[in-house]
Amino acid sequence: MGLSSRYTVRKEATPALLDLLTQTTLGTNGARYKHLDTATRIHEADNPIFISLERDGKVQGNLTLCNRGRQWYVRYFAFANQKQASKNVNRVHKSNSRLKMEMASFFDETFDGKLGESPDAFYAYIDPANDRSKWMSEQFGFRTEAQLISQSFSRTKPRMQNPVRLLEDEQVISEHLDKIQKTHAYFVRTHAERGPFYAYYDESGKVIGFAKITRANWVIERLPGFLGGLFTRLITVTPGIRRIVKPKNHQFLVPESIWVEDNDPDVLSSLLEGILAHESRNMMLWFVDRREPLWRESRQYIDWGLFHKMTPQPIVDVVVMRKNPLKMDELRSKPIFVAGWDMV
Repeated sequence: MGLSSRYTVRKEATPALLDLLTQTTLGTNGARYKHLDTATRIHEADNPIFISLERDGKVQGNLTLCNRGRQWYVRYFAFANQKQASKNVNRVHKSNSRLKMEMASFFDETFDGKLGESPDAFYAYIDPANDRSKWMSEQFGFRTEAQLISQSFSRTKPRMQNPVRLLEDEQVISEHLDKIQKTHAYFVRTHAERGPFYAYYDESGKVIGFAKITRANWVIERLPGFLGGLFTRLITVTPGIRRIVKPKNHQFLVPESIWVEDNDPDVLSSLLEGILAHESRNMMLWFVDRREPLWRESRQYIDWGLFHKMTPQPIVDVVVMRKNPLKMDELRSKPIFVAGWDMV
């Protein structure tokens, strides 16, 4: 690639890169949070490529890609604190121009097949309120093709649901993942097959609800919304919500591969609450494509909980850069599969 000595391309994360990623605060103009699981989560990356800007033994900036065959996922895009973007995109351009050139070259060479089999597209999830991420994605030629809703579900005291149980039958798990794969774009089997899984059983013992979860742990510096800063300070002393959100050590669940027979909202609600009870958690965040039929058909009939009532549902843009922009692919006709790992 002809990278200068300041740039490295690796297939394993270095301690210096972990230092950067574990200290990075995500978000800019709305919610701000820090992932606490990065040091272990990064080793679960599928076919990763780490492109870093290094100086004096420290990583100043990084872009991590996951090779997923026909589509490559952009996972981490981080800079050292002094390079975090302000609202002034001119400053963004000045500080990141070298990295931008290197990344553009990398994308071009990958599309040309110089690094192996050429993918059809790169894709990423970005906060549309994050000026740096949005500006950089547009400079590379990414375009928004779908949107996710950050749908919360919370209970101060989740109740056990008798029909909801941990699912360990590999055949049943595989059958339901096959259903998800057929109806969703960019399905990632590598992550989908990592449990735990839960099922909702009807009276005859038939599975009529299914979900996989990812356990997550964040530090929340600011909640989303106009009053997010005030809410973040108040929740530690407010009965009810303080059981759900613990800013300094917020433990929650991310559900994925959710399937419910006939999109029944009662089954969906019981499934989610039962999972919370089994996992001894009070909240989950479901990152779901706005085109997802299950969410669209059930959302108005479900009590999503106190956190949903107090905060907005942040939007996440699904941005895509294609080798052939005119070529149709499954994302334009199906909701995207969102792996919990991709979001936390």
